[in-house]
Amino acid sequence: MAAPGISQENIVFPARVPPDVKTLIKASKGMDKAFYRKLIKLSLGYLQGSARDGDCEIAVKNLCQAAGATTEQQVMATCVQYAGVVSLLRAALRVNTHTVRQDTFINDLTNLGLSSDFATDLSRVAYGASRNDINKQLVVASPSLPTFTAINWRVEVTISTSWLSRVLEPVVTLRLDKDDKKSCTFEIPLAKFHQLRYTVASLLHQMEALENSPLAKK
Repeated sequence: MAAPGISQENIVFPARVPPDVKTLIKASKGMDKAFYRKLIKLSLGYLQGSARDGDCEIAVKNLCQAAGATTEQQVMATCVQYAGVVSLLRAALRVNTHTVRQDTFINDLTNLGLSSDFATDLSRVAYGASRNDINKQLVVASPSLPTFTAINWRVEVTISTSWLSRVLEPVVTLRLDKDDKKSCTFEIPLAKFHQLRYTVASLLHQMEALENSPLAKK
């Protein structure tokens, strides 16, 4: 096993460990199990969006009381630890649990400097039976753009115009319905439609290649 913080191939943080996580790792050496489990529960609720702002504020106050934080410096240290667990959970939930074994995940966290008990509790969140529900709640809570619910199209042929007696140019009319109850309609010539079709197919092919690359499977 590598020394803490010197893992040969970091899984959770492949690029660098965030400063708040480094602070959390240092503080975790003196944490009791009940306290860091409260940190994990509160952080997971924040990421899932299940706690309102007022609830989070009350929970953080209770967390500070549980930590015995009375001075401003101690309260700030507890808040930084909370931020560290949020960053740690966010990164842990990005790990591909189909290609990374649970024991490898735990070893990666202990190599960073976390205790085995803390790492095991985090692995239960990432690999537990409720992971699918957690993923669904994370998607719902994440900001996103409107998605398309339906696509309607038709082809019209312009026979002539006021300045041309014979055109016979096909035009594709597309109407896109979105989940925010809005829709947009636009017309494109047939040649541009084929260009659009090719561009979309090319992007889908590139996305599939990226998903199948070894880097995406780590």
